[in-house]
Amino acid sequence: MKFSYIALFASILSFGSAAPSPKAEGVAALVEPVSTYETDPTKRDPGTKVNVARATKTVTASMLQSLMLNYHNQARAHHGVTALTWNTTLAAAALKSASKCVFAHTANNKYGENIAAGTYTNPAFYAALWYNEGSLYNFSKPGFSEATGHFTQVVWRGTKQLGCAWVKCPGDFPWYLFCEYSPAGNVLPASNFATNVLRSKAAPPNPSQPSGNL
Repeated sequence: MKFSYIALFASILSFGSAAPSPKAEGVAALVEPVSTYETDPTKRDPGTKVNVARATKTVTASMLQSLMLNYHNQARAHHGVTALTWNTTLAAAALKSASKCVFAHTANNKYGENIAAGTYTNPAFYAALWYNEGSLYNFSKPGFSEATGHFTQVVWRGTKQLGCAWVKCPGDFPWYLFCEYSPAGNVLPASNFATNVLRSKAAPPNPSQPSGNL
C-alpha cells in the first residue's frame, strides 16, 4: 500500500504556508508560497483548493482529543513549556474547515493553524511529522522558517489551547487533519521566537514516534 503525506502551515499575525521535507518513508510534501503579515490577518492567501467534495467520515471526538493532546503535550514538556488544554470552540472551527475537504488554510482565521492530509490513518503521526521539523530549527538564529513552521507552532510557549478535527475525504490523500491553536504561535517579529521556542530538555524525553496507522 502506498502512503503519502502533504502538509501546510499557517498562524495568525505571522502567516505562512509551508510544507516540511519529512523523513518518513513514502512521504511527499506539497509546498506553497509563504506570505507573512505582522498585523493584518485579512491578507493571508488561503492556499490551494484540492477538491470541494464533502467529508464522509470523522473519528470520535474523544479519541482525537486524547491522541492530539497526548502527543502535543509530550512534545511541549520536552521543551519545558506548559501543557495545552482542549478547547471545543477550536475543535468546532477545525471541523468546519476540515469537513469541506478542501486542502487549504482557513481564510481570515483568528487562530493559529496546522493542517495535513495523507493516507496514514493515525492523526498523531501527522503531529509527529510536524514536531520532527524541530531537527531543522536553528535555535541560535530564532525566527520563522517554511521548513520549521509546524514545529514552532506545536511548541510555542504562548499557546495555551488546542482543538483539532480529523476527517476522511475523497481523493488520493483522504485523511485530513486540521488543528487550531490559541493564542496563535509564530507571531512576528523574530524576537518572539527566542522567548517562545525553547530548546529541548533532557527530561522529560523526546516523545516516541507514533505508528503511521491505527
